[in-house]
Amino acid sequence: MTAKEWIMAALHTADMTQAELSSKLGWPPQKLNRRINQNTLRADEFLQIMDMIGVNVAFSIKESGAQVRAHLRGYGRKVKQMVNGVSYDTAASDALSNSFFADGENEYTDGRAMELYISKEGRYFLAEYSTFEGAKDRIVPCSAEEAASFITKYGTVIDKRPK
Repeated sequence: MTAKEWIMAALHTADMTQAELSSKLGWPPQKLNRRINQNTLRADEFLQIMDMIGVNVAFSIKESGAQVRAHLRGYGRKVKQMVNGVSYDTAASDALSNSFFADGENEYTDGRAMELYISKEGRYFLAEYSTFEGAKDRIVPCSAEEAASFITKYGTVIDKRPK
């Protein structure tokens, strides 16, 4: 099956239209249609599309059953900090969401932006970035509920730069 066939089957099964999907992705409908029809989707875009439709795509090693996961790099600078005796590192964790370009135009809102990560140990944390002179980037641990709320507010698209 082609990526187009998988996407169309998933849309049909989820009772979702391409217009609804393009809205969830933040893409113009024409862009989504063109990328699907011309078969120019990158693997990460295909997986993002399937995620937005609600399809769980998982890869595993046949012999061991171990799940294969790609590292999900963040948009922000690398931040590494110990908080309450726990070491957090954005470079070793997966980015889930961020507030960069939250207004659709400016990278930072009032000189600040945040990026949500999950560590390999399953700990959620925010990397807080600042453009203010003398302010340092920092790590703020958060609960699963706070992480879910952040994702609901900012979505899961990591690179939101205006095109």
